[in-house]
Amino acid sequence: MNVAATADDQSDKVVLGYELVGSGPEGVIVFNDWLADCTSWKPMHLYLDKNTFTYAFVDIRGYGRSIDIPGAHTSTQAAIDAFAVADSLGWSRFHIIGFSMTGMVVERMVLIDPSRIKSEIAVGPVSAAAVKMEPERRAFFESTLVDDDAVRELASRITDHRLTKEWSEHKLMLARTTRDHAAVREYLDMWTLDDFSEEIAAARPDTPLLVVAGEWDQKSFLEDDLKSTFMVWHPNAEMVVIRNCGHCPMQETPIYLTTLVENFMKRHV
Repeated sequence: MNVAATADDQSDKVVLGYELVGSGPEGVIVFNDWLADCTSWKPMHLYLDKNTFTYAFVDIRGYGRSIDIPGAHTSTQAAIDAFAVADSLGWSRFHIIGFSMTGMVVERMVLIDPSRIKSEIAVGPVSAAAVKMEPERRAFFESTLVDDDAVRELASRITDHRLTKEWSEHKLMLARTTRDHAAVREYLDMWTLDDFSEEIAAARPDTPLLVVAGEWDQKSFLEDDLKSTFMVWHPNAEMVVIRNCGHCPMQETPIYLTTLVENFMKRHV
């Protein structure tokens, strides 16, 4: 079953656009990353356990089904919006999966209302500490907003230059067709400047957390980086490193990532 939602006519809350996959009793909210909307997750759809789970693949403001929804482009806003999606679906408690920059969004959610979160999964995630960058590295990311070759290079970097040029072309297509330019610029500030690690460290959420890293990912997303952030702040956390994989396991190793996340969630239903 696939549903695209744009707004809730019954209240003042905006309900983000999303796609529903599955019809099981366990609700799961899944977020997009910085480079694309939830199209990135499509390779996993075939392998999902649709009898156990109902997945809501949610595009945050400025992306995909939510590309024209105005508002703040922050982790807090995205977290609040996600709870509104859950409310619209009648989910009192559910699982959450963040990818890359939306690792910050799932962290916000366990700060705002951990009682509603059954389990949290962070894939190749940006932590609450944000990704601190030297000026040269930040300038490169800013260049991807307008320079197609820079996007191609970024796609290659996040997989350690090991995948085909067609991979880079696919990532470029998603970057240019599924995102609002102004929103993307503001989200860059979010995941590089918005450090709320002290809040997470103080809260020490006990929500079950699975952190998934890729062996071929780039600096700030590797195993040691994630061990020094997520694994320090969360007493009920575990980590898996996917070998022979870069930043995007939902595209690079979709069957294996599906198996990892569903096995984890089934332990916390």
